[in-house]
Amino acid sequence: MNASSGRSVADSWEACVHTSVLHTITSLDVGGAQVMLARFLGQVDQNRFSTSVLSLLSPGPVAANVEYTRSGLVSLGMTERPRPRDVVRLTRSIRRAAPDLLHGWMYHGNVAATLGSMLGLNFSPVIWSIHHTVRDLADEKPLTRQLIRLSARLSRRTSAISYCSRVAADDHERLGFDPRRRAVIPNGTDCDQFSPSVHAGAKLRRLFGLPPGRLMIGHVARFHPMKDQVSLVRAISRLLEQGYDVQGIFIGEGHADGPVRRTARELGIDDRITTPGIRADIADLMPGFDVYALCSAWGEAFSLAVGEAMASGVPAVVTAVGDSGWLVGDSGVVVPPGDSEALAAGLIRLVSLEPAERRALGQQARRRIMENFSLSLYVGRHLELYEAALGRRRHIR
Repeated sequence: MNASSGRSVADSWEACVHTSVLHTITSLDVGGAQVMLARFLGQVDQNRFSTSVLSLLSPGPVAANVEYTRSGLVSLGMTERPRPRDVVRLTRSIRRAAPDLLHGWMYHGNVAATLGSMLGLNFSPVIWSIHHTVRDLADEKPLTRQLIRLSARLSRRTSAISYCSRVAADDHERLGFDPRRRAVIPNGTDCDQFSPSVHAGAKLRRLFGLPPGRLMIGHVARFHPMKDQVSLVRAISRLLEQGYDVQGIFIGEGHADGPVRRTARELGIDDRITTPGIRADIADLMPGFDVYALCSAWGEAFSLAVGEAMASGVPAVVTAVGDSGWLVGDSGVVVPPGDSEALAAGLIRLVSLEPAERRALGQQARRRIMENFSLSLYVGRHLELYEAALGRRRHIR
């Protein structure tokens, strides 16, 4: 299934006024799927249809973003291992909501949408969203492996499966997901929220006490072994050895007292690594970076942070995981994952450019996001899936 963007969102929804959509999601903790759900809800027309969110686990930080969109929010307060009574509560919640369409997010949320609809005798169209790649099923937790296998069996009951990357679609179809349901809809970036700023670099240097002229290599993500941030620290050390005046700035949870800081101390570059923790002002900070770095070794499908950096006019060096190469295109540098020397070489290609050349590359990156991976395109393509699913249902009736 292809999701085109030939018609406007308004045209797509002309026949779908007052449609109710229930979004089922595993949790509202900070993550790519949760962030995209909140951004999606903030863009849809509340006058055309009503939206509500059912979080299986207790609400996390993204719940506030969901509530800000005026969408309804209910939590089942489940634990990570479902109990029989949770299935009963899920079924009752879906029956009570009686949505015209269900949209699942993440494995648990996808399965919940399908099973809850079937057991509750709702039988409205179900669309799944998948924001994960599977390099090897053995890499996943036992419960996740079971969910993926169950999802493969249930996938033919969906109206569509929205994958955030082509690699994610290929991975899941290899594991038995119905290829007829494929719709690749890359994550979208709000290009109004994330945009270039000529003053951001100076502000960022003042904020972190850095000297004028020092080039800043940015990275925004929580610490996780699959993101391989230690390789980025080693790559920055290599740049410093070769005489480049750079500063690595790692924004996110788990860096200030984790492997990033320990590795910096071991390499003797503690003063060249900044770890400010979680920040709520990423859109203000992002355009201040000179270069953005994605260093993931596996598990990355379609990086939100890279898209945000590019929309902010910052060129990126990315590892060849997920659809990162497709995302940056000719506006950035792609290197093999798990290779700090290759990552260092990629960074050198960008930091050695003249400032005007680097800005021009950043402008090219922003154009690429606006033309191919904007938030408006993301929303419009999903609404077209909605229209197609609801249209088929009306035809059957």
